[in-house]
Amino acid sequence: MSSKTMGEVLLGALAPHPPLLIPEIGLDALAGVENTLQAMMCLAETVKGLEPDVVVVISPHGPLLPDGIGIRAIETLEGDFGQFGASHIALSYDNDLELLEALLEEGKTVDYPLRRVDWPVIRTYGWSPRLDYATLVPLYYLDQVGVHTPILAMGMGFLPPWELYEFGAVLRQAIHRMGRRGVVIASGDLSHRLTKDAPNGYTPQGKVFDETLWHFLEQGNVEGLLDIDIELLEEAGECGYRSLIMLLGCWDKDDLVTIPLSYEGPYGVGYGVCVMHSIGQQVPSCLRSDPDSMPGSSGLGGNPSSTVCKEHATGHVNGHVLVRLARKTVEALAKDEAVPECTRVNLPQDLPVSAGVFVSIKKHGELRGCIGTIGPTKPDLVSEVVYVAGQASTADPRFDPIAPDELKDLSYSVDVLGPPELVDDLDDLDPKRYGVIVEAGRRKGLLLPDLEGIDSVAQQVSIARSKAGIGQNEDVKLFRFSVQRYL
Repeated sequence: MSSKTMGEVLLGALAPHPPLLIPEIGLDALAGVENTLQAMMCLAETVKGLEPDVVVVISPHGPLLPDGIGIRAIETLEGDFGQFGASHIALSYDNDLELLEALLEEGKTVDYPLRRVDWPVIRTYGWSPRLDYATLVPLYYLDQVGVHTPILAMGMGFLPPWELYEFGAVLRQAIHRMGRRGVVIASGDLSHRLTKDAPNGYTPQGKVFDETLWHFLEQGNVEGLLDIDIELLEEAGECGYRSLIMLLGCWDKDDLVTIPLSYEGPYGVGYGVCVMHSIGQQVPSCLRSDPDSMPGSSGLGGNPSSTVCKEHATGHVNGHVLVRLARKTVEALAKDEAVPECTRVNLPQDLPVSAGVFVSIKKHGELRGCIGTIGPTKPDLVSEVVYVAGQASTADPRFDPIAPDELKDLSYSVDVLGPPELVDDLDDLDPKRYGVIVEAGRRKGLLLPDLEGIDSVAQQVSIARSKAGIGQNEDVKLFRFSVQRYL
């Protein structure tokens, strides 16, 4: 264990909790939630591979208090599915009481309303001491793959979204302080009003809510999630939003990767499975497997399937990590602030240590700046992106430097160039697949691949010649290079 990172939230997940996900309860109904079932098993296998010390579960059906977060504080936490005719399916866990005390202490330091739900509180409110089914369903899948770590279980809160979000930061600090390797699960279904036979009745706002929340999750747009209209929440009849917001706070001020695994709503209730982790966190198991093997999703916007791609597993949140780095650099320069510190950016392992880079900036779809390097000019890729992004935003001779009031209208792409290869024949070029470099003495002209309006090798080479001031009939050396484009 000494070789493993300690004191860290390794993984978070939004996980649904319909009892029908338990095979002995769902029976024939399982056929309608096959994607969700596969996603839950994928989540469980991933958690197993991480070997956590504790699993924290936030449940909308846990102990609910009007003015704070109630955390179960009895020594052994157990429950079963007896209310659904399956009392023989029972789970029992040690409560991580040390982490509980650390969490309560951290809450006190920032005056955060955390409440110990011990036996006196249970008796006062008349609550059952047993775990609720919304906590048990995700734990059932972990149990199936052999994850039997201690847990910390709690209810969600009815505080404003930004206060719920703050809980995650407090929890993360407690996990860090105790040196735990933690996984945090936000148990929750989405809208309960998707169809005319839905359990809570039908409203078209149910689909609107699910589409909105899932879109923000796919983008890793935490601010968007925090700003979802409270009236839409109430109209949708959801039960997972607050648990999710509490979870997201675990990555406050950190870059977050979100990996949506599955969404479907076959019985009038939206079931979404989405995992999340920090940039640079190595995630094992099926999250890193062939994307074609991932569970799909259906029911949102008429999109029949949505699988996890490898780019998600290496760092999407409002774009790839390199795109976020470029954007932060441009924004900092426009606001006369310090650019990102290169030593604080962790890149996915599939990226090169150094490379030539082009950063393209568009405003309302029109080019607003584009500058790049043919090969690496800085010691590492992060430094290269920061430098090039700064040049594209302030030193492109075709444009004025970007102003602060333009930032909201900009979009970015980052091209990482592969090493150039000398080619002897024009047949070895392909303007859609390869970029081209033309060289005559010290003059070099470069053109990226797959540019709008560039459909032939002749066009590509001609434009590259013109950019370098090389005559169309001069002898040149030709090089091709591949590009990995990040959006």
